[in-house]
Amino acid sequence: MVKSQSIRSDILEMLKAKFGGLSFWKRVEPEIAVLCADLPEATDEEKQKILISKLKQIRDFFISQNVPLEDLDFIDDEIERQETTKTISLYREEEDSIDPIVIRNYARLGKNTEGIVGIHQNFNYNQLKKLTNGVYEKTGLIKFYISKETTISGKIVAEIYEYAQKIPIAYLAETTKENKETFETEKRIFLFGEFPSRMRWIIKKEINIPFYVYRFIAEGNDEFILLTTEQHEIGDYIVTGVKTQITDLKALTDSAKLTTKLPFFFAQEIKNRIVKYHSHKEFFNRIKYLGITTETLFDFPFTISVNNKNLKLLQPIWYKWFIWSWLTHQEKGMINPYPLHILQLGVKHSGKSLLLNTLYARSKETRPVFSGSSSTLKHLVPSFKYNPAKIGYLAESNRFSFCDEFLRCLVNTRTTKEGSSREESVALMNDLLEHQKRLVGSGVSSVNVNMTARIFATTNPIREIRNVEDLINSFDESFLSRWIVYYQSEDHVNMIRKSRDSMLEVFKYKIETNDWISLLDYLHTFSAEYDMKKVDEIFNAVPDVLTENLKKHYDARHIHHIECIIDGIIKTRCMLTGDDSFKAKEEDYKILKDIWLNIVSSWINLSSLKNIEKKDRIFYLPENCQYIYWKMVENKKSFSKEELEEMALKAMSLREYYSAWATLKDMELVVEQSDKAKLYYFKNEEENKQSRL
Repeated sequence: MVKSQSIRSDILEMLKAKFGGLSFWKRVEPEIAVLCADLPEATDEEKQKILISKLKQIRDFFISQNVPLEDLDFIDDEIERQETTKTISLYREEEDSIDPIVIRNYARLGKNTEGIVGIHQNFNYNQLKKLTNGVYEKTGLIKFYISKETTISGKIVAEIYEYAQKIPIAYLAETTKENKETFETEKRIFLFGEFPSRMRWIIKKEINIPFYVYRFIAEGNDEFILLTTEQHEIGDYIVTGVKTQITDLKALTDSAKLTTKLPFFFAQEIKNRIVKYHSHKEFFNRIKYLGITTETLFDFPFTISVNNKNLKLLQPIWYKWFIWSWLTHQEKGMINPYPLHILQLGVKHSGKSLLLNTLYARSKETRPVFSGSSSTLKHLVPSFKYNPAKIGYLAESNRFSFCDEFLRCLVNTRTTKEGSSREESVALMNDLLEHQKRLVGSGVSSVNVNMTARIFATTNPIREIRNVEDLINSFDESFLSRWIVYYQSEDHVNMIRKSRDSMLEVFKYKIETNDWISLLDYLHTFSAEYDMKKVDEIFNAVPDVLTENLKKHYDARHIHHIECIIDGIIKTRCMLTGDDSFKAKEEDYKILKDIWLNIVSSWINLSSLKNIEKKDRIFYLPENCQYIYWKMVENKKSFSKEELEEMALKAMSLREYYSAWATLKDMELVVEQSDKAKLYYFKNEEENKQSRL
């Protein structure tokens, strides 16, 4: 290979060729040599700037020597070339030299043994090849060395094989022809990823070691095939070891393939990335150290960074408890525990995507928020067109999976000639949603998939989906039953839309992401204590208000969902208040009822409320209706229209008041007589006085 001269030599030769024959050259040559000696190689952006600056100094020097500008065009060309050339990517040869002393030292270790050896040096794979062969020449023993070349953080996302596989990590090969001078055949060790030519080499020995094989996604979204001698669960890890690559063909289309390098990582050391607490005592010691209280942390999941300030997003209190319960609950189910998955529908500009991005920013997830706008279900679930198989966004997620425009993703998945692509993908997703471990694959590839994340999916309503009943009539019921569906209420939407940055309070408390995740991880490991009879009372109070289709949907899996929510409510309250009992209090059941009725009320048309008793209707009405109603209950009297309006305008606009009052009248919960307004059970002023007594 022809080696290029340095930039300083090139420039000096160009200057000498141009001006060497002129009378002033001998006088200035020493100074020019010094100026050129300072020219750096433009190996990065910073050095390129320095080089351009030095070239301009040389140009200015020749101008000071009265050299005509036109004679300096070649320097101007070089400056322009440097300024307009952008280095996109550089190829660098990996270091492959190794000190013979190192080889001699390792040859002295591990006599009469062959196999894997972990070493403390940061040698790359090419250097390890030389170390292996050097040690073999001295000892006749085959060693596969794993160095501490690099450390990466990320997630094991899937098992490629359920059990350890015997992987050939080294071959002893011998040439087919003798050396004419020594009359000996050459011997050499080929390591994993090297493929000796059968025309030249004969395999004499093969070293096979059992490895567990995983898919690993690093924080920078780089993917590796991780090989380790110890078994590990899907989750967060810091991995130290050595990486290598083998040639692979990746499908671009059904007929075109691209030659790429498939990255492998041999692990020497694997550690949990997130601190794990082993007891309530450890957990609450950390809570106390971090200064966590309801006042400091409750709004944390609902904050967004704007102009270097963290601002509290406006959300209904019941909804904040709902999201907290999703964050903190333990998976529920006797035979096959799985978590709560949320599907939230809402009109445009109702804050759904903003909340997803806010929660994602605190999640430490490696994959970004998934957008279903231009995607299909195939991107969410395992795909076997490739080898290794792609396991999809849901299984690649760790604790939390965030999906935007989820219904659009379902609609984008069409029926194919071979069968329904949507139905196949939904069937795959059902197992994922229940966190069931499955071996999935085809003749091309397969993988053991076990989803570990809980999903928060949001979506704008799509064509012909105007309410939850339309939703369950349009999509597979067994699939939808695995979600808790919330159709964002008008009150909720209006709260978001009316909020302005100037209205938002500053959130001052700070917590490191690793601390935040450690707290959630611990809360996921155990169940809070609660009275299931009280939970059942709330659950069983709902069905009368539902249509037949909604009742069928409700009965399918919602007892699982409500149990997840009560568990999360208790966990959240106990963490924020320092209650290490993790036992339910009456306030927890009240919060549960508030959440549950707000969710169910988002499913139904107001007209169907007339099928239940009047005393129960108020719980399903919008927040403004409830505000007026409970204020009237609190005051236990009839109101003039002026008094009622004055009271209502403290919490809502005039238009919202008129709408809420009309709804209360339609639900027959209030009555207007002459210039007075009263609750439906206040028959006259005399009875009202008696009730106060």
